[in-house]
Amino acid sequence: MNGNEAGQIAAALGSGLAGNLAPEVITIPGDGAIPVTKDGVYYLTKGSAAAITLAVPGAGNIGRKITITGGSDFAHVVTAASTSVHDGTTGGHGTLTSPAFQGGSLTLRAVTAAKWNVEANNLWVIT
Repeated sequence: MNGNEAGQIAAALGSGLAGNLAPEVITIPGDGAIPVTKDGVYYLTKGSAAAITLAVPGAGNIGRKITITGGSDFAHVVTAASTSVHDGTTGGHGTLTSPAFQGGSLTLRAVTAAKWNVEANNLWVIT
């Protein structure tokens, strides 16, 4: 569910519910891909370094917000398509590496069909 959908639900219910809807936490226990079709927290728990992929958002997913967080003591690597991650430094980046311990998190926002902007970074290395 994205922010617009949450707002529509809250409006239909006539309350301030939209601000209270927590994103779903999805565990990724091995190598795999992070879906770009819904907001969420992606919890990486593989018992060795995971190889994860992240596609560009696509036109239908502008505004999506995803958080990737470590749940095991390994440096997981997320490879983003087309150097699509922008963190406020020069150019786009394609390799996102978590710290080799639990708790490091990275929050990304889809700002165009081809770009993710970093909203928050706790100990991830972006290259």
